[in-house]
Amino acid sequence: MSAYADQGPRVAHRSVEGLARPGQRRTRWYWMAATDGLAAVVVAIVLLPPDLVPGPALAVAFGLAWVVLLGLARTYDPGPVPRRSDLLRIGLSGLHLVALGALLSALTGILVPVEELVAAAGAASATSGGMRLLSSLRRPPRTRVVLVGHRRQVRRLAEELRESTDVEVVGVCVAGPKGCAGIDLPTASGFASVPDLVREQRGECVVALPCRHLDAASLRRLGWLLERDHVDLLIGPGLHDVDSGRAVLRRTGGLSLLHVRHADLTGPRRALKTAWERGACAMALVVLTPLMLALMALVRLDSPGPALFRQQRVGRDGEVFSILKLRTMHVDAEARLEDLREHNESDGALFKMRQDPRVTRAGRWLRRLSLDELPQLVNVVRGDMALVGPRPPLPGEVTAYDEDALRRLAVRPGITGLWQVSGRSDLPWAMTVRLDSRYVDNWSLRLDAWILARTVRAVLGHHGAY
Repeated sequence: MSAYADQGPRVAHRSVEGLARPGQRRTRWYWMAATDGLAAVVVAIVLLPPDLVPGPALAVAFGLAWVVLLGLARTYDPGPVPRRSDLLRIGLSGLHLVALGALLSALTGILVPVEELVAAAGAASATSGGMRLLSSLRRPPRTRVVLVGHRRQVRRLAEELRESTDVEVVGVCVAGPKGCAGIDLPTASGFASVPDLVREQRGECVVALPCRHLDAASLRRLGWLLERDHVDLLIGPGLHDVDSGRAVLRRTGGLSLLHVRHADLTGPRRALKTAWERGACAMALVVLTPLMLALMALVRLDSPGPALFRQQRVGRDGEVFSILKLRTMHVDAEARLEDLREHNESDGALFKMRQDPRVTRAGRWLRRLSLDELPQLVNVVRGDMALVGPRPPLPGEVTAYDEDALRRLAVRPGITGLWQVSGRSDLPWAMTVRLDSRYVDNWSLRLDAWILARTVRAVLGHHGAY
C-alpha cells in the first residue's frame, strides 16, 4: 500500500518560524544574470565600434542578448550540487552570440566587423566563466541532504557519504518493517512528513532511493510536496562509482531511462594515452639516467646484492611480465616472507608491514620518496605498464581475487594511480580495489592528468609510503 494512502489529497506544509527556506541559501540567479549583463555591457563599450548605433543601445543590446543566451543554456538554473558543464555551456553561448550578431547584422544592415564581434563574444565568455571559477575557489558549505528509501539502501548511502566533503546527511525517512531503528540521524515517519524534516534540518535537497515502498507514483507525489519549498528532489539510481560523463538520461517509450556508457578500454583515446605515455617515459629515461645510476650505486653500497629487483607481476588480461624496481630489501626477503605472515597489517591479499625488517636503510629512504619505482619507466616504454593505472599485483594475489578485484586487470597497471594519490599502503584492501575499479570504469585523459598532479603532492607528503 502506498505511503500516501492515509493522507488523502492534503499536502503537508507547515511554516517553521526562524528557519530560512532552503532555496534562500543558494546564490540568487538574478544576481548572477545582472553581473553577467553588466560585464557584457562593459565589454561591448570597450570592444565594439561606438559609431554603429547612437548612444549605449548597442552595448545594452549586447548585454541583454548575452544574458538571454546564458539563460537559454540553463547556466542560471538553481541546483543542489555544482555542475561541471557550466563552463562548456558558457563557451557554446559565446559561439551562439557570434552567430546571432552576424544574423542581426545581415538583417538590419548594420555591419559589425566579424573580428570585433568574435573578440567581444570571447571576452564576455571569458569574463562570465572567470567569475564562476573565482567563486568556485571558495569551497561552498556541504550540501545538506535528506535520504529517503528502504532502510538497507539508506544506511549504505549514509555510510558512503559520511566522509564526503561535498554532502552532509542531515536526516532520513526510512521505509520497511524495521523503520529507522539503528540510524543515528533525525528521522521522519512517513514520506508525507519529509518536507517538515527538510525545513527543520535546513535541508537543501532530498535524495530518494526507489524501492517497493517508494514507487514511481510515490516519487511523483513526493516531488509535489517538495516543490512548494523549492527543495530539489534527486533520484538515486543505485549506481556507485559511475562518473557523470558515463551516465546519460534518455527518453524511450514514455520512460526516462539512465544509459550508462561502457568504459573506454579500447579506441583512439586509449591509443593516444599509450603513445604519449611511452614517449614521455622514454624522454624521462634519458633525462633521469644519471640519477638512476647514482641510486643504483647507493643500493649496491648499502647492502650486498643486485641494484635492480625483478619480480613477476600480472598485467592487462592476466598477462605476466617482469617488473623492474630499485632493490629496497635484502636479497633473502622472499625466503623470510612466510615467517612474517602473522605480522601482516593488510586486511586483504596484499602483505604490508610498516616496520618490515627486510627493508634496507637505503630502501626505506627510496620508498619514502618513491624513487624505487623509477626503473618502471622501462616497463612503460616496453608496453608492459602504463604511467597511470591500477597497482600491478603479484600472481599469488590474483589467485585470491574475487570478481570485483579482477576488474583491475582490464587495463595496463600503472606506476601511479588513484590508490597512490589516495593513501597507498594506508588504504584498506576493499578501498584499494574500489579505487582501481573506479579508475578502470571512469578513465579519461583528464582523470590521468588529475592523478599525475596529485601524485606530486602524495610523493612530497610521503603518505602511505613504507
